[in-house]
Formats: sequence, C-alpha cells, structure tokens
Amino acid sequence: MSEKRRAFVVLGHTAPLTPNFPLADLPGSAGRLDILCRCATEAFLLSHGIRRDVCLYLVIQGRLLVRLDGIFLRYLNPDERSTAALIRKAIARAQDLAPGEWAPSTPGISVRWGELADVRAELEAEDFAIYVLEESGRFIREISLPERLAFVLSDHRDFAPEDLEALAGLPRLSVGPRSLQAQTCIALVHNELDLREAGWTNVMCC
Repeated sequence: MSEKRRAFVVLGHTAPLTPNFPLADLPGSAGRLDILCRCATEAFLLSHGIRRDVCLYLVIQGRLLVRLDGIFLRYLNPDERSTAALIRKAIARAQDLAPGEWAPSTPGISVRWGELADVRAELEAEDFAIYVLEESGRFIREISLPERLAFVLSDHRDFAPEDLEALAGLPRLSVGPRSLQAQTCIALVHNELDLREAGWTNVMCC
C-alpha cells in the first residue's frame, strides 16, 4: 500500500456537528456540507480509481475532525449525496465519543473531537510540510516542494482569527491570482504535483 504523501485540511465553518440533517439540502440545512463533499471528491477520485497516497481532514466548526485515508478508503463515489452520507455516519459515530482518540466509522474514515491545532500537530509528527493556501501567498510554481506535503484551505468563508492563530508561522502558497472554490484549489494542487512527479514541468525556483 502507498505511503501518505499528500494531505489536505479543509475548514468547514458552518457544517453540522450532529447527524440530523437531510441529504437533500446539503447547501442549506447541512451548512454547506456540499463544499466538503466536493473537496473529498477532488482529493481522492481519479477517472478510474482512488488516490491511495492522500489523506483529507475535515475540520468542522473548529471542534470536530473527520479524517479520510485513501489507503483504506471505500465506498467514495462522485456524487455529493453518497459522500455526505459517509460524513453523516462519521458525525453520528462521534456523538458518544470523549475528546481525544480517533474512532473508525466506515472503511478509511475516522472521527474525533478536536481542533485545527490537533491536526497540525498530527501532520507535523508525521513529517509533513504544511502550507496554507490563500490568494496572497507565493505562487506554487516558484518554489521547490518536499515529498510529504499538507495544504490547509477554508470553505466559502475566510479563515477565522482562531484559524489563523492555529496556523501561525506556516508558509502561504497560492495556485493563482483569483479567488477559487476550495475543491478547485485541491484539483490544481494535485495537477501541479502530478506534473512535477511526471517531469512535465520545471520549477522556477530562485
């Protein structure tokens, strides 16, 4: 099995902390859970398979963490509704958990109560170089990058002050001059890294 080499951390500021939301209204009653579902699709799905070397963290309202590990991930499909159903199962699993330990939900998906700072600590313990994606950051093609990479990005809202506090000191990168949707940023990061691994692009590093 592939070792994790890419990680994404997506902050969901309005996604639900309880599982009592309808799958038919993800943008409304489910607090823009549709954005997190699309991020999961872009993080893992290829045309005919799944990226096994990827890990995705969803940080819901700064309190609940859902982790998807490509090595073990099953049942992830392109449609938002089925992805939301997997996330809802994870949220339901969390309801009787004490803060701290990860608990499995469905294959490749686990959940725990925790904060963005906990995700940062976990990634740093696994030797990931962590970058924050934002428009004002340095263009990703201007720098060389290590093999184990993690990227933090926000949903439809800007980073909150407490988010920025947890991300203090981390370098900022940009995928382009315009503000893009979160799932598009993930797709562009994957494409950039795929091109580099295939030797199709030269890095303009100063």
